[in-house]
Amino acid sequence: MTPVREIFSFLFLGAGKIGVTIFFSISTWFLISSEQSIKHNFRRIWLMERELLFWSLTLLITFTLAKKSLLSPTMMLNSVFPVITSLWWYASAYASFLAILPFLQYALLAMGPKRHTQLALMLLLVFGPLSLVPYPTIFGVYINNVAGFMYLFILLSCYKLYLKQFNVKQLWILMASGLLIGVLITVLKDAVIVLMFADNTPTKLVTYTPFRDFIALPSLMVGIPIFLLFDRLHFYSKYINFIAKSAFAVYLISEYLPMRDLLWSTLFDFKDIYGKPFALLRIIVIMLGVYAACTLCDFARRGLFALTLDRHPGRWFEALWNKAAQWSWVQSLPKLMVDSRIPSETKAHDDAE
Repeated sequence: MTPVREIFSFLFLGAGKIGVTIFFSISTWFLISSEQSIKHNFRRIWLMERELLFWSLTLLITFTLAKKSLLSPTMMLNSVFPVITSLWWYASAYASFLAILPFLQYALLAMGPKRHTQLALMLLLVFGPLSLVPYPTIFGVYINNVAGFMYLFILLSCYKLYLKQFNVKQLWILMASGLLIGVLITVLKDAVIVLMFADNTPTKLVTYTPFRDFIALPSLMVGIPIFLLFDRLHFYSKYINFIAKSAFAVYLISEYLPMRDLLWSTLFDFKDIYGKPFALLRIIVIMLGVYAACTLCDFARRGLFALTLDRHPGRWFEALWNKAAQWSWVQSLPKLMVDSRIPSETKAHDDAE
């Protein structure tokens, strides 16, 4: 345990989770104030599934031909059904979240501002402190993946719809406070290790970080302000936008389990790099190189899609949906959404209280 090691841990164990917070915040921020529908969201899932299947099957074929030893029967099956087998946890959780979103949004609007704010505050007061405890609690049981997305959506939608927007100074203070909490907890953890465990420290405590989850309190306090600060900038670059369209593919390629093993256990073993001069600089260059390589690969995928599937995006989905809508048993299903007057009536009831 050295100061250099703690800096590495703070940067690399925490930054990834903060990145997930920012990534989901970007996606959900623009969903909050737009009307959601079952059909539209399933169309989004359909379009995302095309990209997932492309990369799962492409990577499966590549590793079958070049490095079959890294593939297992389970991985082969997961590559054929990437969403339902949770080949990539974020993609599967996001697809499930999109399916639930129309109902979640309707329920939150039906609550009205008073009960929505109470719900957000209650969740934050319960799960915020529990997210800092380095021991299994109900936080780990209930708040993960899909439930975590719902939790973050409830908080962000409450802020965007009903609360006074933070100014730039307040956002910087919130971000600094999140980092300070992270530093203090890390120092406290190190003190506990030195005073109580010495050489017999439990692995979970050694690898513990206050940014252990994308919805842990410090991750929210840092990730959300970063997004909100950038949301205030009026900046446009067609080059950045062009590259950004491949950001999801970078995740899909590099987090495909055999690729992850190849990258970080074979080609770039950080345990070997750690003791060499300019280790931090070397690691950053490697990560940027992997990012660039994955982005270039996705440029090829996007070019292929532009010539084929993207000429009429969603056409097969529309045909399938319209066909299914004509089935008699589908038409006999009850309406999934209740009278649209309920949200306004509930709001009036809250105001009367």
